[in-house]
Amino acid sequence: MTIDKPPLTLAALCARFEDNGPGREGIVPFEGRGVFHELAECLAAIMADFPPHEITAVAAGAAVESADAVDRLRALADEMVVLGAGPEEWDRATNIARVPWSEAGLADETGSLLAVLTEECGCLIALAREDTSGTESVERGFWTCVPEVIHEFLGNLGGCGLGAAASRPACGVNGPAGAGLRLGAKLMARQAAELSRQQRDARVDKDDLFSVLEILKAISAKRRSHDILYVFVEKIAEIIGIDRCSVVRMWTGSTLGHVLASHEDAKVHNLTIDLPKYPELLHTLCTGQKTVINDVATNPHTQEYAGELARAGLQSILVVPIVLHDENVGSLFLRAARRDTPFSTREVNFCEIVAEAAANALERAHLFESIQRANQRLEHLAITDGLTGLNNHRYFRERLDEEFGRSQRYRLPLSLLMLDIDNFKAINDTFGHLHGDSILRELAKRIRRTVRKSDIVARYGGEEFAVLLPQTGLDGARVEADRILRVVRNRPFAGLPHRKALTVSAGLAVLGHNKMKDAEALIRVADDALYRAKWAGKDKVVIGSLEGDA
Repeated sequence: MTIDKPPLTLAALCARFEDNGPGREGIVPFEGRGVFHELAECLAAIMADFPPHEITAVAAGAAVESADAVDRLRALADEMVVLGAGPEEWDRATNIARVPWSEAGLADETGSLLAVLTEECGCLIALAREDTSGTESVERGFWTCVPEVIHEFLGNLGGCGLGAAASRPACGVNGPAGAGLRLGAKLMARQAAELSRQQRDARVDKDDLFSVLEILKAISAKRRSHDILYVFVEKIAEIIGIDRCSVVRMWTGSTLGHVLASHEDAKVHNLTIDLPKYPELLHTLCTGQKTVINDVATNPHTQEYAGELARAGLQSILVVPIVLHDENVGSLFLRAARRDTPFSTREVNFCEIVAEAAANALERAHLFESIQRANQRLEHLAITDGLTGLNNHRYFRERLDEEFGRSQRYRLPLSLLMLDIDNFKAINDTFGHLHGDSILRELAKRIRRTVRKSDIVARYGGEEFAVLLPQTGLDGARVEADRILRVVRNRPFAGLPHRKALTVSAGLAVLGHNKMKDAEALIRVADDALYRAKWAGKDKVVIGSLEGDA
């Protein structure tokens, strides 16, 4: 019983010849992206120098479908043997011989095969495409100019329809002109150049990666948006060599933009510019895409302002979006300008990558600043009286304890003034509590404007206010108390009859270092003095004291 062998795949066939062991010298394996295309282009260029006769070519798989170089070889060849299907336009060619995959003993696949044979030389390029990453196709195979290898490889294809190619007698490297050697040398040089280019690209990519990491490290240490933006433009200008680099904010529909950061001056912040003079920014705002202008004199976006740009010495402009249409920050753009050289694709890509990193850093900074503002707002509310906007009772007691301890420790003077509105209950009963609240707010404003910035003013409770005067003795405190009473008495309050002046009474206490052991003692003395001021006829300042204090 005969058992039919399964057809051989091109990948398996290539694997037989990739082992560069004994007897396999002259076989060059290769692997990478686009290598087959490079080799095929080189081979087509070399064959174009041969006389247009006695060239036989063999092609299969993806080589037939995708390589322009293969079509040029087909036009040069006396005969093109095609395994499997070929382009429809080849149906009209007279030098095409088609061989089904099955007759060649191969399975139908997407690999590539290309062989060229002349009377002077021969060359074979065979490979299979392997998908190693899920997204990119890596080409792996071998090429050779060794006649024995070429004959053996073609012989493994079953020989159907390949007789002329497999049996061409003079396909070695010893032709009269040494064409095989020249072909091998050129292919090797082409592959070496490609490898060198890939290594250069790898070094450039590595350098760019380090530069991106350097920028990320620099901006990640910043918390404020302006600091992030300044480091961002400073590093970009330094790394890729830019004469002007800035971040501009725009709002849709506005004719004004704002430069938020410039590498030329760390102090630049929110500098207003006229957007119609920056059409490249408007173009990026409208399209949401980067704008690259490498000649401002000829580009339609900048022709109108080419004279101004020339006077500024600028030739190339790049605009890259950082943040687009955010309701909180608007749209942010990186704008870079250069005098002498255009922006390369690598530089544009680099700026786009870093812009995305900056956007993420800005988002974190914005969140941090929002939380910080919210915390500050909560802290403000926690220490502020909601009606008057003065410090509240809790905050006053904390500061009183701090100032009392400092004054006792360093033997510094300290005074406390307690104020109370005279006849405030009658005002509420006559004019209503809403009007009473208005008077409290106005009185708080007058006291705050009258005292020094170093003094601490608080609503102590109800219609009672407290003023703490650090490093102030009796004389200075008495002067300030009298000034407050005059400001209240001599200026009428809205809603009160002119004949009815509002007055306050005040009790003043001065720290006695020997007798007052805690802040409560200072409050008791001021409270007692305020009580006596009320009984003494109101609208007065009474100074309290502890007997025997010195």
